[in-house]
Amino acid sequence: MSEGLASFLDLPREERVSISEVWTRDGLQGWPEIVATADKVAIVTEMIHAGIRDFDLTSFVSPKVTPQFGDATDVLEGLHPLRDRAEFRVLVVNKRSFERIAEHPVAAEVVDVTGFPISADEAHNLANLGKTHAEHKENMAAMIDAAAEGGFVPLMCVATAFGSPLGGVVPTETVLELAQWGYDRGVRKLMLGDTTGMADPLQAYSLHAAAIRAFPDAQIYAHFHDTRASGISNTLAAIAAGVRIVDTSLGGAGGEPPTVLQNHVGESGNVCTEDLVALLDRMGVNLGLDVPAVLAAGRHVEEILGQQLRSQVLRAGLAAGAA
Repeated sequence: MSEGLASFLDLPREERVSISEVWTRDGLQGWPEIVATADKVAIVTEMIHAGIRDFDLTSFVSPKVTPQFGDATDVLEGLHPLRDRAEFRVLVVNKRSFERIAEHPVAAEVVDVTGFPISADEAHNLANLGKTHAEHKENMAAMIDAAAEGGFVPLMCVATAFGSPLGGVVPTETVLELAQWGYDRGVRKLMLGDTTGMADPLQAYSLHAAAIRAFPDAQIYAHFHDTRASGISNTLAAIAAGVRIVDTSLGGAGGEPPTVLQNHVGESGNVCTEDLVALLDRMGVNLGLDVPAVLAAGRHVEEILGQQLRSQVLRAGLAAGAA
């Protein structure tokens, strides 16, 4: 039996694997209708009660660009009573993002982590952020400094870690060099993002294992999109490689490109929280979650958005003998 397969079959049973719920940020980023602040707060609250302890909560990109997050400070303030129950991260893009957070002291108390991306595919970075790697590194250095000044933990996402349609496959060396750049500046939360859903499980295992070897004292996040129906298998491979925190979205909402409106024809976005949680729980992986409560939150999300999303387990139910 190969070492990789042996590792896969020996998924962690005692050591905790954490789900980072991204529905209120990455899940809703491309949603065409503004979701009420109260609904966002309600879903996060439900998921905290279900045992989720990590959230990609909202974005401090300009509301002119992403109007869905015009209520970012309101969401943070709504969750202020639960600020000690979970770790909340927000997306930032420049120093102005930090200024907006600081303008609302109650909201600032809720923020734990400030996350920012750089695309490993430079062509994608130019298309998405309008900057070369060199230009964007200057911006990220300023954000790392601003995070320290604000008392926040920086999280650097190396997006398109497995390539993009613009620039094709990205060499592993490029991904690790970018991660090393952040690590050398004190970043100890590093995410490898399969932004365009191009990864396969072998690549997922290999790249995450390499990152864990290169940065043994860093917390490595896995973030896969289910664009080509490999999101769950890639996530399992990353867990087998040693990753202990993975991003997912209720209903599989979100992803890039924002194709959630075409779910009924098979297009897809993020890895679906309900389906991954049900599977890992069935496999005996220690999640520390109330699985029926997670599924209930998924049903609530469908009610809020007014359409059936991508969860298979909500349609078929838990497997016989499951929680």
